Amino acid sequence: MKLQPIVYVTDMERSIAWYSALLDSQPAYASSHWTSFPVAGGTLALHLTDEAITSGGVELSLVTEVPLEAVQTRVEVSRGIADEAFGRSLVVHDPDGTSIQVNEHDAELYSG
Repeated sequence: MKLQPIVYVTDMERSIAWYSALLDSQPAYASSHWTSFPVAGGTLALHLTDEAITSGGVELSLVTEVPLEAVQTRVEVSRGIADEAFGRSLVVHDPDGTSIQVNEHDAELYSG
């Protein structure tokens, strides 16, 4: 089983550009209603909707393999780099306002 979080977006072209910059990659599949990016053995999917979906309570979290400073150069950051128990993190918002935490794990905690 692979993880496939779905992010509901109101403008597919704008969201493809934004997520391409964040992930530093291009989608594996893209259409006017569905786009998918391969991410660490799973898929991050974008699904077109008429309105932003705000209910839920799930936060999208990505783990980067590059320094957070490199991520900061690709998209606007909502909350700068913070030291955490697991390493460091920052927060960004996609064009529809979805909050995404990007984490950089300490190598000594997550090796092996």
